[in-house]
Amino acid sequence: LVDYRVEFTKWWVTEFKAVKFPIAGTVFDYFIDQETKKFEPWTKRIPTFEMDPDMPLQAALVHTAETTRVKYFLDMLVEKKRPVMLVGNAGTGKTKPLEKKAGRNFGPPGTRRLIYFVDDMNMPEVDKYFTVQPHTLIRQHIDHGHWYDRQKLSMKEIHNTQYVACMNPTAGSFTIDSRLQRHFCVFSVNFPNSDALTTIYTSILSQHLSLNHFAAGVQKYAPTLISGAVTLHNRITSTFLPTAVKFHYIFNLRDLSNIFQVSKLEQILTNLGTTSKSQ
Repeated sequence: LVDYRVEFTKWWVTEFKAVKFPIAGTVFDYFIDQETKKFEPWTKRIPTFEMDPDMPLQAALVHTAETTRVKYFLDMLVEKKRPVMLVGNAGTGKTKPLEKKAGRNFGPPGTRRLIYFVDDMNMPEVDKYFTVQPHTLIRQHIDHGHWYDRQKLSMKEIHNTQYVACMNPTAGSFTIDSRLQRHFCVFSVNFPNSDALTTIYTSILSQHLSLNHFAAGVQKYAPTLISGAVTLHNRITSTFLPTAVKFHYIFNLRDLSNIFQVSKLEQILTNLGTTSKSQ
């Protein structure tokens, strides 16, 4: 498979020869420090992970260079009230009820701003007129700032709201209406590589074992357990490829995370601890 980030970097370096770019990595691995005006790696901005003792193991979030980079641009665009679309594995989201302001004006409570999170934006069905009704309603709101009340036959102006959307390119329609997509700044969220996966789960598991006072003999197995799980996941995804007959061969981070669920993991580690003591 072609790594388009590497290919784009080759073009970028050739096109902008006057710019002194770091030799290692790609153009996606660096940002320009506003103070020094130099290229710095995104790894420099990764926040330190601290495990919350009350947080379930599977709910913990460890930032990587990829998530740090996307979050940086996402925060800036949301601050400027620009629609954002993330293309990659689907997530989850919530919305908040609107309150009526005055007359036909609606918006979030008080001076707050409401962000509509639209998950799996490419999943709605295309109707017989070759349109997607939810997409048309969203585009109408972005373009004109209002919707129509079909019961009262009146206009409702919606204020202080914006959109953040996600698409899973492996499910549903592969594209959405260009009249809608043109409003969004689109980012591709790639699957973490082996190094990133190892960093994520090592950080979570090591702190979980330490906070719960597991024996040193158990804690020493953490790196081996992580390495084995990541290697097994990579081999499964590369061996069991989806086909027309075996279309259910789709693996993602949820499958890997299931290995490290507390209820299952602690039983494994307890058995390892018992084995190490007997030896």
